[in-house]
Amino acid sequence: MEIKMVNVGYQSPKGELLLDSVDFSFQEGKITGIIGPTGSGKTTVLDLIRLVKLPTTGEITMGKYFINSKGMQGNINEYYSNIGYVSADPKSRFFFHQVAEEISFQLEKFRYPMEKRTQQLERTLDIVGLDSSYLYRDPLSLSSGEANLISLAINLSYNPKILLLDEPTIGLDSFHKQTLITLLMRIRTRYQKTILIASHDVDFINRVADELLVLKDGKVLSSGPKVDVLKESQKLKECNISLPKITKFEDYVMENKKIRLGRRQEINDLVKDILRKS
Repeated sequence: MEIKMVNVGYQSPKGELLLDSVDFSFQEGKITGIIGPTGSGKTTVLDLIRLVKLPTTGEITMGKYFINSKGMQGNINEYYSNIGYVSADPKSRFFFHQVAEEISFQLEKFRYPMEKRTQQLERTLDIVGLDSSYLYRDPLSLSSGEANLISLAINLSYNPKILLLDEPTIGLDSFHKQTLITLLMRIRTRYQKTILIASHDVDFINRVADELLVLKDGKVLSSGPKVDVLKESQKLKECNISLPKITKFEDYVMENKKIRLGRRQEINDLVKDILRKS
């Protein structure tokens, strides 16, 4: 499901302009990374889509749903059933003593057929690579990596068309980051989810995203296919937006060795590129 933002602005109750005339379409079945410095408006974009905030100006359309400053037109429960949200602090959104209860609550909330719920509990965990023993774990006892996966599983249980992730790599080690990368790419490919990720972790975003939306002071600095946006490396640097380490290396090779390498997201692909040109 495509999400289209047209001239969207948001002003906080204190009068602070957090988004200013944002025009962008999040493509169906794609992963879009939303990047930018602190205070650029990344989380605000997610909050508008999940109806925590309403746009001050402009409009957001998502299929048959329409959102503006007056609210959302359509069935709100149906709308929420299409949105999954993984918080930057997943544990803050856990309320029960067992993972099974967390997932069951969502299934009941969105009226998932009773006779299929037990099977869905195990199937949901299997999607994120966890076994059924996690159903009986206390979600607050989980590691950061496990909590992220469980939060994702809870959201996938009711099969939303859109997934929103806010700073999903906070507290994750390299193993759990790679697990999350593999999982998100599989979800996108196999289930055709539209996935939006707001993050400061540009190396992570470079690994998973198809498209980029770059924000600065609430305005769109750049947007489009990831490869095209990262070509504007000097523009991003001037705005203090960090580049992926692999992109920095490619720029260094071009500047100092006059060798143009292709924009890569995997180290192995970069090594092959270097060997072909050496």
